[in-house]
Amino acid sequence: MNSERATTDTGLARWFVPSLGSLLGLTALLNSLLFRSGEWFAWDGDVGRHIRVGKTILDNGAIPRVDLFSHTRGGTHFVPYEWLSEVITAVVHSAAGLSGVVVLSALLYLTAVVGVYRAADGLGARRMIAFIVAALALLMQSVHLLPRPHLFTTAFAAIFTVVLIRFAHSGRPWLLAPLPPLMLVWANSHGGFLIGFILLAAFLAGALLRSDEFSEPRRALRPLSLVFVACALLSFVNPAGAGLWAHTTGYLGIDFLVDATQEYGSVDFHEGYGKLFFVVLFAGPALWMTGRVRVTMLAGGLYLLFAATALHSARNIPLFTVCSLPWLALWIDQALQGRGSPNTLLERLDAFGRLDRRLRPGAVSVVVAILIWFALGPNRDTYTFDARVFPVEAVESVQPSGRIFNQLTWGGYLLYARPEIPVFIDGQTDFYGEELSRDYLAAVKGHAGWNEILDRYDVGWTLLESAEPLNQLLDLHPEWERTYADGVATVYRRAPAN
Repeated sequence: MNSERATTDTGLARWFVPSLGSLLGLTALLNSLLFRSGEWFAWDGDVGRHIRVGKTILDNGAIPRVDLFSHTRGGTHFVPYEWLSEVITAVVHSAAGLSGVVVLSALLYLTAVVGVYRAADGLGARRMIAFIVAALALLMQSVHLLPRPHLFTTAFAAIFTVVLIRFAHSGRPWLLAPLPPLMLVWANSHGGFLIGFILLAAFLAGALLRSDEFSEPRRALRPLSLVFVACALLSFVNPAGAGLWAHTTGYLGIDFLVDATQEYGSVDFHEGYGKLFFVVLFAGPALWMTGRVRVTMLAGGLYLLFAATALHSARNIPLFTVCSLPWLALWIDQALQGRGSPNTLLERLDAFGRLDRRLRPGAVSVVVAILIWFALGPNRDTYTFDARVFPVEAVESVQPSGRIFNQLTWGGYLLYARPEIPVFIDGQTDFYGEELSRDYLAAVKGHAGWNEILDRYDVGWTLLESAEPLNQLLDLHPEWERTYADGVATVYRRAPAN
């Protein structure tokens, strides 16, 4: 065995043979940058708003405290809970355009995927099993792979999970040192920073209950408690202070907005991602029933908690993968060991694990080359807003005529393409609120009172998907005239008063 390993560690292998974790990273890059190249800007325009907000912060040298981007809520108090991720995105966009934004998103995706592998390895699962489970996580995370701040949360949750598992296993307090500064960044990047506190609380409970993940559970309580307090204090270092907590938790209590937002919808088990999630989800309980695995309160609690959040909303499936699947890898390993017979499969898995190694300089060079190619090479023109989905031609050709009534899903794109036009609404419905969102839906669907809503907001022109019912009503109304139409968008203007 030693001679075999020595042979694989000589010559070019030292430079170019990647570890299993490196293979996962390379696969994540290829999946996100190559296989999904046409999907980044195929239907979600919110990234346009994030770029616009980030550029505004950079241009003004200040974080906005009131809305600067709409005519319906202009001047209203605004909680900039994603300002740091927006600035990072804007800086990358200034340097490399939309392709740079995609590369940044791909790196966050890579971090989350490799984090599942490292966490499973830290729990003691065989590396090949950890690799297979992480590959499943790679596929499952694709369900919500969009160039937006939530990717920071998935990546940071993966890092928190890896660090907490390694601390629990080793008992070395210094391993927790990165968590407080990471929380400072997280709390200013995305509202999902609350996941970090859920993980910290779960591991604190695990230490109290002397969970098997801990080598010295009693000694782990003090450093975990100190880190929890430090993270809590640093989470208040943000433009909104304590108001950040109220804002990020308050939105989930507005049932109308949550129910009306498509991405908060439940898992569709008729789709491919739903079928994969179903199999992986019930693999855990199936392994529990074999009697061959040991399910701790910490592991079982995290698995069920994040399974419940994923069942409630498909957008939480990536969090389920990074916070729960490492234990699934361990349970698979334990179930295979419990078979009680000479296990050729386990021997082969061990052999693969012995061939694993750290990232080689050559592999790093390959990763860097891929990123440069996609960010700055000829492929950069691939990453653009899809003109079959977004009103690219309409926005380029029309001239504003007063206040706009725009498609909600196009608000972010409009802020990106025509930043001089204040929008009616965009995808940040937690800011616009229930009343305005109800008015928007009533008008765009042509419900009774639609004309009163447009009058109330002093709308001078509309930019809507061509199939929206409101367009048909405007076409019949003498006060409105159609000035542009294509297969994607239709524009109406108020006719000048006689």
